[in-house]
Amino acid sequence: MPDGTTTADEVPDPAREAREAFELSGRLVLSGRYEEALTTMDEAARLYRERMADARAGRPEALGAAASLAYVLVFRCEALSKLGRWEECLRTASEAVALSRTQQADTPFAAPLGATLMGLATALWGLGHPQEALAMAREAVGLYRRLARADTAYRPQLGNALSLLGVVLSRLGLHAEALKVTKESVALYRRLTSADPAAHALGLAQAVNNLARRRSARNHKRRALRSAQEAVTLYRQLARADPAVHRRDVAMALGNLARTHFSREASLAAAQESVAILLELDQGDPRVHGALLADALSLLAAALADLGRLREAAGVTTRALAMMREQAAINPVARRGDLALALAFHARVRAEAGTDLAEGLAAATEAGGLMRELAAEVPQMYASSLAEVRALEDRLRALAPPPR
Repeated sequence: MPDGTTTADEVPDPAREAREAFELSGRLVLSGRYEEALTTMDEAARLYRERMADARAGRPEALGAAASLAYVLVFRCEALSKLGRWEECLRTASEAVALSRTQQADTPFAAPLGATLMGLATALWGLGHPQEALAMAREAVGLYRRLARADTAYRPQLGNALSLLGVVLSRLGLHAEALKVTKESVALYRRLTSADPAAHALGLAQAVNNLARRRSARNHKRRALRSAQEAVTLYRQLARADPAVHRRDVAMALGNLARTHFSREASLAAAQESVAILLELDQGDPRVHGALLADALSLLAAALADLGRLREAAGVTTRALAMMREQAAINPVARRGDLALALAFHARVRAEAGTDLAEGLAAATEAGGLMRELAAEVPQMYASSLAEVRALEDRLRALAPPPR
């Protein structure tokens, strides 16, 4: 205005600015725009730290800033994990947990602690600390159980925590318990969606998709297929409403469907559609979608090999392995198992096709070295895979011509 005064709308409102930055960062994470989200989160974190200073100065209206900061840090950890920046993710999640634990005496901080524990579990797994990740996931479930008993509004968070616990348990080879908690997660989300479908459709889709994997691990093939088909249907519905956010989810669910389908032709069709979606997404942001694309290519190669199209499968495994090496270079610890499996399948296709046997033997030998490391760390998860790789290596050594 001419005299230098401002209207009420123009007066800075730190609380509103912090809240708007927080909400924007959450939307950016959900949309997969992780680099942009990090910039916005850093601004939100700065504003909430200032609000915390106001609270320490005795301003009661700023007391919720620490809880909000904890949630910002959880979002930040999620974005960092998607970008493969696990060390930063661990530091961020550890700060969030420490912040929430110091404030837990106040009732509002119990829920942020649960969210931060889940973020820390994800970071610990990504950095190769599975037992510590399991402990954090269990603590998060226990906390949300207590909260949900007191207030049903916490049931969605309990469902999410149960689903994460199921993932960690399964990766540690504890498949029976993983299936049990994942079933509980699905049952909880079904009740929630019956009351409010729009609010909980994504949670149900994620839980059902995880249930397909857990059932497959227990060799419950027909039930796994039904769950995988349901997950694809649920994600397609979400993608029709918001394709920018959920097309990646559709591709992921199609990958599960390819793994579980009895029909080889249907498995191939699902794998092909998954790869097509991810190739398009990868052109926009390879840092975010590269790992899932590498997995999808491996599934496509497997589907081709199952149909006897070994020459095509060999070409796809070459591409999948190259992409998996790129992902392993970004995150060596978290992607070791995936790289070992990609190497083993690359070798297997060459053994079955009877071509490029020396290359196949080299891949099997490299896979065996990685598998030995992994089996020493998590025997219940990798011991059987190590035995299979050793057998494959012996087979290729017998088939491959001796070096001149």
